[in-house]
Amino acid sequence: MKTFRAALAALAVTFAPMTVAQAAPDTLPAWSQGYLYIHHISTGRGNATYFVLPDGTTMLIDAGEADPEFAKMVAPLKAFPPLPDDKHSAGWWIADYIRQFAPAGRPVKLDYALITHFHTDHMGTITPDKPLSRTGAYRLAGITEVADLIPVATLVDRAAPTYDYPVNLKTCAAPGGLPGSNGLSLANYLAFADYRMKDGQAVVGLKPGALDQIKLAKADAYPTFHVRNIASSGVIWTGARDETQDYIPKDAVKECGFDENPFSNVVTVAYGRFKYYSGGDIPGVPNDTQPWWRDVETPVSAVVGPVDVMLLDHHGNRDTINENILRNLAPRVMVQENWLSPQPGEEVVTRMASRGLYPGPRDVFSTGMAPETRAAIGPIMDSLYKSYNGHVVIRVAPGGEQYEVYVLKDTDARRETVKRFGPYLSK
Repeated sequence: MKTFRAALAALAVTFAPMTVAQAAPDTLPAWSQGYLYIHHISTGRGNATYFVLPDGTTMLIDAGEADPEFAKMVAPLKAFPPLPDDKHSAGWWIADYIRQFAPAGRPVKLDYALITHFHTDHMGTITPDKPLSRTGAYRLAGITEVADLIPVATLVDRAAPTYDYPVNLKTCAAPGGLPGSNGLSLANYLAFADYRMKDGQAVVGLKPGALDQIKLAKADAYPTFHVRNIASSGVIWTGARDETQDYIPKDAVKECGFDENPFSNVVTVAYGRFKYYSGGDIPGVPNDTQPWWRDVETPVSAVVGPVDVMLLDHHGNRDTINENILRNLAPRVMVQENWLSPQPGEEVVTRMASRGLYPGPRDVFSTGMAPETRAAIGPIMDSLYKSYNGHVVIRVAPGGEQYEVYVLKDTDARRETVKRFGPYLSK
């Protein structure tokens, strides 16, 4: 059996460089029992990844809506236009997308909503004009709006329930703690979490190393499926049992205004031979003014090992996707959820394309790409990227032996399928 699989794998490597779009149905095949669907939702405003797990358990990782004022601050860099349009917020469109692709014949809900870290392009931007929730306890944007439209059973973040690491986040969210929408957005999220806890709704911190914190409702039916918690708040799984190490020194941060990115939640989703990686915004390339522990990708990737599909850290920004994470993960497929013109960095593209870091073919799919970025980086982009725009859906077959990639139109609410790639043989 191993010899036969090895032969199939060799054939896959031999012929995979010829990857081309296959004829695709107008609509994505509906989820059915045993399939794993991973939807990278294109809103032009931040990260949002929706999972339908093999038994129909559902999960959302992030629900971003970046601050439009931020794009003005970093001009001439450009933010993408809102998708499919600006008639509704990103949170509204994420909820609309979930309703369309949720498992049929059961109530639409999220069993888990996981926020990787407290940046607005992952949790939503609050400004004074945002509407109040029906509870009156917080305003609506990003995850708070999604949760107002679709019930969330368990909210998972990196700091619950105390929100006191690496510094007291409640102090940072108070007036004078963080400027502008950053302070308002963090304060709003904490009010949202506090309301849920007082109302008896689950709010938990991600436990690094855990294999059963995020689980199927019918786990016994799919024993080869699991979600492994890799890292959270600078604590990283060692790769043995549920043991962890404190990677970021406990006294490394002492004041508000620190960078959330290195503290991001990191998880892998495995199903049989298939494995998917999601690392939030963890960095891997510290600049000359930053400490060594800014390279979180290297120790994380050492325990993750090879994956089939990798969601690019930090939207493919130039401080991520270092040589070690590419060598260790060796992804066949990479997905980029981005919303600014400098994403990806040219050096990131060069590393992703390098056969010196790991052998074999690799395909990259982006939820959006600025024309000026594609033009500036040049022809290497077209040799690597299979799609530059649209919702990107990974459809994993029952048992996890193989998977396909679908690209859906993101400029209207019909979300028709425009391209299909694969099947790819899982590792």
